[in-house]
Amino acid sequence: MARVALVNLASLPMAGNEPIFPIGVRCVQDTLDRAGHVTALVDFVEAPGELASLEWLGHDWDVIGFTLRNIDPIEISCGTHVDDYIAFVDRVRRELDRCGRDPVLIGGGPGFSLFAGVLLDRLGLDVGVVGPGEQVMLEIAGNPRAFKGRKAVLQGKRHAGFLSETLSHPTSLMGAYTNAHRAMIGVETRRKTCYQGCVYCPYAYIDGDNAGDLKPMDILAAEIQGIYDAGFRRIFFTDGIFNSELRYSKQVVGLLHELALKAMTWSAYFTPKPFDDEFGDILVGSGVEAVVVSPDSLDDQVMRNLGKTFDTRHMARFLERSRKNELPVRVNVVFGGPGETRETVRNSARFINDHLSAEELVMHIGYRILPSTALSRQVGTDEEALLYPTYYPFDLALFDWVLQDLDARFISPPLMMNLLAGRVAARRMATVASRPGVTYLALATRVEGRGSDL
Repeated sequence: MARVALVNLASLPMAGNEPIFPIGVRCVQDTLDRAGHVTALVDFVEAPGELASLEWLGHDWDVIGFTLRNIDPIEISCGTHVDDYIAFVDRVRRELDRCGRDPVLIGGGPGFSLFAGVLLDRLGLDVGVVGPGEQVMLEIAGNPRAFKGRKAVLQGKRHAGFLSETLSHPTSLMGAYTNAHRAMIGVETRRKTCYQGCVYCPYAYIDGDNAGDLKPMDILAAEIQGIYDAGFRRIFFTDGIFNSELRYSKQVVGLLHELALKAMTWSAYFTPKPFDDEFGDILVGSGVEAVVVSPDSLDDQVMRNLGKTFDTRHMARFLERSRKNELPVRVNVVFGGPGETRETVRNSARFINDHLSAEELVMHIGYRILPSTALSRQVGTDEEALLYPTYYPFDLALFDWVLQDLDARFISPPLMMNLLAGRVAARRMATVASRPGVTYLALATRVEGRGSDL
């Protein structure tokens, strides 16, 4: 049996980083534990002292896996986590060299999956894993030395245990996140490649070819009950789109009614269709904290450009059903997508002003371009060029248009500060030509030797 340490890099103290419970790496650890391997999860929220001491490296590990959840924060005014990851893994490698140890080094997680080829080299790893990691990690743990020095990126595979094994978490880890944060934890109900084709979204690439495993209700009930018993009172269902399969979604909400866990609330990402009256009715009293939808634009042409399978008519019907049932709603809008103009900003703002209250709008400016997306193909850039925050081109007057067009009730002090910080950051970015006639914004600031020479 192999000895495997799994390091949650998302728990590093980094600017703009808000650690959340490491559900993905726990799935991997649980699978390895069930197979009889010896594992440890290194999390710096649970054990902050381990960051400075690196005492966990005192064990003779066969495999050390590093998981990256996010590559950088979402805001255009923020920087990147890449240099923090590189610096930490470099420090780990130096300590391993000093101790004369040579484990197999693995990278994985959503953020890593986006840039697996580049990060494999930048972090000095032996193997990278794209997508679900359970089955690949079982193979690596079965014969670690066969993967030493391979310098390969492996595609994650379907894990049958998702349908048969109840996932529970260590008490100390759960306690650390319950105490340190607002007690929210992710729950995975299904594994299915997203059917939507949003031009900015890489999830279909990350998930791989997954036809759609739906977690049985008895296993889901046991997991939710365990979470509740540990002290969590907020759940986020991690599905790309919670109601993509309406019949199953209704079963999950029905389960929450049956469990009737006092003060338990939940949220998820929804789509305005399919969203029928029955679904709206069943959501009432289920503890739903927010029905979160992401039209991203509220101009029909820009929505088509973004690859949305719905338009403002569906949004209006969704809001009507939500109002009828007094459901809490959050609507994500990101200005600056393909085809955004002065007129499309005005159209989106008009819909927002007419249909939303101040607390229902979540707004951002700028689309981060990620590999293996339609946006990256449009600008013709490769994975390495996109490693540092790079944004789809937009008119810098956009910041002023938004302020001019939105009703005053949406312009809160935090939003104003965010817009001002974003405008300053955008002006400091370099305008880069990727091919004749195509430009985009890229961060002008780089740590020496770490950024690409855009």
